[in-house]
Amino acid sequence: MSTLSTGGDLGGKRFSLRRHYVWQMELLFKEWKSYANLHAFDTEKVAIVEGLIWAAIAAAALKRFLAHMTQLLTEVPMSTRRVAMCAMHVLGDLVEALKRADVAGLYAALEAAITYLARHAQRAHPTRDRQTGRSQLGLEPFFENDDVIELAEAA
Repeated sequence: MSTLSTGGDLGGKRFSLRRHYVWQMELLFKEWKSYANLHAFDTEKVAIVEGLIWAAIAAAALKRFLAHMTQLLTEVPMSTRRVAMCAMHVLGDLVEALKRADVAGLYAALEAAITYLARHAQRAHPTRDRQTGRSQLGLEPFFENDDVIELAEAA
């Protein structure tokens, strides 16, 4: 974990908030390293390394999007960690549909991805999480959203 100096002018609440954000950034970097395969690159060319890092960040963002959309559309608590690990089973079809500019294929791939992830990437213990885990503060996913467009309507 990073070390932070309190600096003479930082109040306790401000320091706590800063520490929280630093911790969230460290968790984000850990996720990228663990699930985006950011360990080492076999090149000394800066442009290639930068490209690989940006591709990994884009993949991580796509995985997060899939996790949150699956949770929203299926009303099933999702594990972002499990989605990151399972995404390799669904990303290929999404990328192929995008490469072909196949809108119908993209919707079919999204529907298949959401169905697969809803079955295989759920949170393991949502009831326990409400007591001792991330949901212990009473924060629950908000599944009702008038702004969500059904996949079928969007096509």
